[in-house]
Amino acid sequence: MRDTLALVGTAVTVFVCFVVYAQGADDRALAAFEAAHHVEIRAGDLVLQQLDCGERCRLIRRVSAAPYDHVGLVAGAGDERVVWEAAGPVGSVPLARWLRRGVGRTMAVYRPPRALAQAEPRVLAAVRAMAGRPYDADYQWDDARIYCSELVAKAYLRALGRPVWVPHARAFGADAARITTLSNGRLTESTPLVTPAELARGGGFERVVDPWADAPQP
Repeated sequence: MRDTLALVGTAVTVFVCFVVYAQGADDRALAAFEAAHHVEIRAGDLVLQQLDCGERCRLIRRVSAAPYDHVGLVAGAGDERVVWEAAGPVGSVPLARWLRRGVGRTMAVYRPPRALAQAEPRVLAAVRAMAGRPYDADYQWDDARIYCSELVAKAYLRALGRPVWVPHARAFGADAARITTLSNGRLTESTPLVTPAELARGGGFERVVDPWADAPQP
């Protein structure tokens, strides 16, 4: 019995050490990213990335003609920074862990203009009010389920009482039939949408760092 307890204790210690090391690696990667780009990510920033989610992510990038397929909103400061997102149920994840999930451990950072930054407390309150809403894989502009860029756009809408980004329909081109099939007919070329890229490009947001846009063009 004593030997069994000792083995269990050793296993628990090894697991705890592994978790601590993994968390430390995430923090070091975030610090390295900020140092390399001479930036300190702060509350209110939009962060965009590529996820490794297969066909769905590739379609998002093609339809929006942009390198991003996911977006979140930063809250908190220092080691307490988190990203509020709709990737599953709406919730927050530590910024360092959010960076790790992205393809290539990288992300783009866009900062709101002064007029919008002043509304940050109300925006974050509106985001938190949607916590727990299920993810919307069919990208409908309703409140039953929420997708990533919808979360941010609606938070600003509710905080300001006016839209910063207006959802609109778009052409899907050669992907139209496949997109309609994946959504069981719910997402069509008449469905109003706001994409992650439109958040970065609209509303007067300032590009702080964007590894895709900053890369030398061939």
